[in-house]
Amino acid sequence: MAVTLEQVADFLFAYAARYREMYARATAPPPAGPGYPPLAVSPYLQASHFEVFVASDGVVVNELRDEPTDHWYIAGGPALKVDYEPTRTPPQVVETLKAQGLLGKNIGIYRVVAKSELPPPVWHGRIRDISRQIDRRDEVTGTTLNLREVGGTLKELISLLSFGAYGIILNIHLPTQQSQIGETHLIRNFGVFPADLNSRRFFYHLEIHGQVDSLAWDKRTISLRVHQDIRRDLAAALMDPGQTRGGTISLGGGPSWTEVYSDRLERLRSAIAVLRAALLLKSDDIEAVFHETLQKHPLLLDVYGTCESKPQFVYPKGKTSPIGKTSLQPDFLITYPDCSYKLVEIERPSKPVATEQGQPRSEVAQAAFQTAEWRHFIKTHYQELHDRYPGIQSKCKTAVVMSRTNQQSFKNIDDIRAYTGLMMEQFNIDEFFTFDDLYDRACNAYALLSGLSPNGI
Repeated sequence: MAVTLEQVADFLFAYAARYREMYARATAPPPAGPGYPPLAVSPYLQASHFEVFVASDGVVVNELRDEPTDHWYIAGGPALKVDYEPTRTPPQVVETLKAQGLLGKNIGIYRVVAKSELPPPVWHGRIRDISRQIDRRDEVTGTTLNLREVGGTLKELISLLSFGAYGIILNIHLPTQQSQIGETHLIRNFGVFPADLNSRRFFYHLEIHGQVDSLAWDKRTISLRVHQDIRRDLAAALMDPGQTRGGTISLGGGPSWTEVYSDRLERLRSAIAVLRAALLLKSDDIEAVFHETLQKHPLLLDVYGTCESKPQFVYPKGKTSPIGKTSLQPDFLITYPDCSYKLVEIERPSKPVATEQGQPRSEVAQAAFQTAEWRHFIKTHYQELHDRYPGIQSKCKTAVVMSRTNQQSFKNIDDIRAYTGLMMEQFNIDEFFTFDDLYDRACNAYALLSGLSPNGI
C-alpha cells in the first residue's frame, strides 16, 4: 500500500523527536554519554521547515531556508550550472567575472551541458501535477512540513527540482524500491541553476528516498534509521569540521563519507605516534621542532577545529601595540564550525612550570602575556580581522601548551591539575596544557571517534 502524506508527516515528526533524543545522548559527557562535540549536523535538531514531495516511486524531503546572501550563482557556489552549447550565460555575468579577474578560473560553479533541448518546465524548474497538498506543523519539535503529492516518477521530480541537472544530464543512480530502507541520497549545501538565471535553488539538505510503500515509512523503523543517520552526520561533520569541503552529494550514504572519515581517523592515529616519539626522543629540542610537529599534525591540537599556523595580526598603519609592536603572530589559530576560535601559544616541553618555591616561572608569565596581547588586538582592532575571522571578538579562547606533566616540571606541586587551574585564573587564560595533556587528549579522541568508524557501525 502506498504511503499517504499524513503518514509521511507523522513519520518525519517522530523522526525529528527521536533524532534530538539520541543526539542529546551522543553529545552528553561521560558517564551519561560518549561526549561527542555538539556540532550542528542536521536540520532535524532545530525547528526547521521542509517541503516534501511524494512521487509514484519515491519521496523527496527538502529543507526550506533563505538562500546564501552572497551571489553564489555568479561565483562561489558550490553549484551546478545547467547550460547549452552555445552558452546561455548572460553577457553581463561574463563581464562581471572578467572585471573581477575570475573568468576561466575555478569559481565553484560546475557547468553541465544538455545534449538536447530541455522541456520548458524542466528548464524553469516548475513542479507540475500536484494532485494533493497539506501543511502540517508539530508543536513539540517546531517542525513545519509542506507536503505535496505529485504525478510522475521520482526521476521526473528530481529533474524538475534540479533544472535537468540530475536525472537528465547527470545520472546519479536514484534509489529504487529495491534499495535498503533508510539508505537515501543526500545533497547538502549545493546549489543548481539554469545558465540564463531564470530561477535557482540552493539545497541545504535534500533527501531522496526510493520507497513509497507504507512499510518503509513505518515508525517502528525510526530508531534504527536515526542510529545510522546520527553516525553518518557526526562522522561527516567531524571529518570536515571547518566545512572546507563545501557542498556534498552522498549517493546512498555509504563509502563517500566512510572512506574519508577512516582516512581522518588514521591520520589521527599516525599523529599520536609521531607526538609520542617526539616526546620520548626530542623532549629537549627547541620550540620550533614541536611547532613543526603540530603544524604537520594539527589534529593533535584539536580534532574538531580547523588549525592555522602563525596567522598575522597586523596593526593599522601608524598604530602599534602598547609596547611598540607593529604586528602579532600567535602560534596557532583554531576555527570551529560555529565561528568560535582558539588562539594557542606553545613553548617547548623541556621548560619547567614552577620554581622550587612553587611560583610560576617567568616563561609561563611570558606566554600568558602574549595571549593578553592577542586579546587586546582583537578588542581594539577587530576591523582588521572581521573578514578573515568573523565573530572572533566575542567568541575566542586562549590556550598555552608547554612543559610535561611530571614532578620535574612542577617541582614540589602535589596536585598538578589544581595548580594549572590556579595559573589559568592568575593569568586569565582559558586553557593550560602540557604536551602530555595533548597526547592524552588525542588518545581519548581516537578511542571515542573509533566508535563512529565503519568497523563500529
